[in-house]
Amino acid sequence: MESAPPKESKTGYLTPATGAIIAANIIVFAIMAVFTGSEALSGLHEDMLLRFGANNGIRTMNGEYWRILSNIFVHIGLLHCFMNMWVLGQMGPNVERQFGSTKFTIAYFFTGSIATFASMYTNPVKNSAGASGAVFGILGLWIGFLIANRSRYREDFLKSHMTSLVVFLAYVLYKGFTQNGIDNAAHIGGLIAGFVCSALITPNFPNEPQWKKKDLLGLSVIIASLVGSFYLTYEHTQRRTARQSVALAPEEFKQPTALLKNNRFSEAVKALNTLLAKNPNDPRAHYLRALAYANLRDDNKALADIDETLKAWTNKPEALQFKTERLINLGRFKDALTVADKAIAAAPDDSKNYMMRSSIYDRLDDVSKSLEDSSEAVRLAPDNANAFSHRGYSYMNLGLCDDALKDFSTALKIDPNLVGAMNGRMFAYFMQSDYIECDKQCMETLAKVGMKDPCAPYAVILAAICRKQLGHLPERIALVNQSAQMLDAKSWPYPIIQFLNGQLSAAAVFQQATDNDKMTEAKTYIAFDLLAENKGAEASPMIVWVKEHGNRSFNEYDLVSALLNKMKK
Repeated sequence: MESAPPKESKTGYLTPATGAIIAANIIVFAIMAVFTGSEALSGLHEDMLLRFGANNGIRTMNGEYWRILSNIFVHIGLLHCFMNMWVLGQMGPNVERQFGSTKFTIAYFFTGSIATFASMYTNPVKNSAGASGAVFGILGLWIGFLIANRSRYREDFLKSHMTSLVVFLAYVLYKGFTQNGIDNAAHIGGLIAGFVCSALITPNFPNEPQWKKKDLLGLSVIIASLVGSFYLTYEHTQRRTARQSVALAPEEFKQPTALLKNNRFSEAVKALNTLLAKNPNDPRAHYLRALAYANLRDDNKALADIDETLKAWTNKPEALQFKTERLINLGRFKDALTVADKAIAAAPDDSKNYMMRSSIYDRLDDVSKSLEDSSEAVRLAPDNANAFSHRGYSYMNLGLCDDALKDFSTALKIDPNLVGAMNGRMFAYFMQSDYIECDKQCMETLAKVGMKDPCAPYAVILAAICRKQLGHLPERIALVNQSAQMLDAKSWPYPIIQFLNGQLSAAAVFQQATDNDKMTEAKTYIAFDLLAENKGAEASPMIVWVKEHGNRSFNEYDLVSALLNKMKK
């Protein structure tokens, strides 16, 4: 494909855009290979391709719009990637030298996007990936340029160059029409978009300005074309998938439901993907897949599915509760409050709705409303241990530890194994500086849940700090050393345990606190441990950090707030 450049072109001009695009494709493929091994070389499974950003009309046009561009960096095997990059490497530098890096990049992503729209318009259910649509766009741009500027070239050069281009395009398109797995719609869409693009942007010739008035008009047309193509593809995809949808029989849900019950969430997603390919609008399939994604800790995908569910089940309380929980997890508290209001309107006698809204108010620092809602939850469910435990936390957030302890005790009378109430009672005693009772409660909690429970490390940490405050150092050392041997050394907050037994410095712990939540815990517990040995100067900056930057929904933030309130008094 390489040929001598036209005599007017800048033969010494570097082509960074072509190089960057090729490098990006190779890097993405390398990442795919790292995560999938030999599977990436021979061709990934469709579900794995979708994880890396492949295009699927149903998903792309239902909120995952980033796939419009991400799919042009994803390839279905080593040969697929090599061929696309080889063609781009042969043709791209000529085109980039003639149009300049900026216009070349605009053309590449414009034609790649149009190719994606063409693929979706033709078959919205099919998965597609690869740079070939954008590569064909660059070929179309070059063909349009050669035709428009044929007077600038020798006839023999033009003839041989155009012949090689036409033969190559004819061969690839023929293969696409005669073999499965080749996305000719994307190829043709990209080719036409590139040819049209040659009339919208001007080439760069010597002694001429690089940007002309025509370019501004052309860019406006390109933007309008993208918007129009998106709208047409969106409408067509929605109509076509609705026509293709078939009613799903109840027995078709047996397999994914069983997979969910057996905690095989990734397999459940695959099974539900199959059902949603048959009926993209089925609310039950979206709801079950949302549950699977939530258990896989992918709240964004779970939220997208629950939104699809709510299109059909507008006021279904369970779906509204589920959406509220996802929004809380994502930190979108104001949005969560709006949905929680809808959940309460749909099920005004469900105490869980009030507990969720109470949690949201707590995160929005409206503690009085938080207490109102948790009290309403207790009124609606006087035999529900969770309702009392939840109100206990509301009291504790207000600094009313005596009331909190009463509710935690009531919750544990109803359900002696309620871990949330056990934890709450530990923190309430600590906030009151009742280190004897806090230590006792920590030991009771550990006896009940064991060292493998996620709350066990926090019980050890609180008990260790209490024992330092009480001067019970041998007991502290014994507890910390014993727990260090039994707890999971790979899990958080194990580094804090290592600090307590002298294995790590505070700075080393902070290095392992990789997010705000972990840093909130690390700074709180280390500060309280330092305070227990009268090192207030070292603890003070940590306390201030938690107050100013810590996660306000954490018990640790409440401990710091309670400490600061005592200091003010």
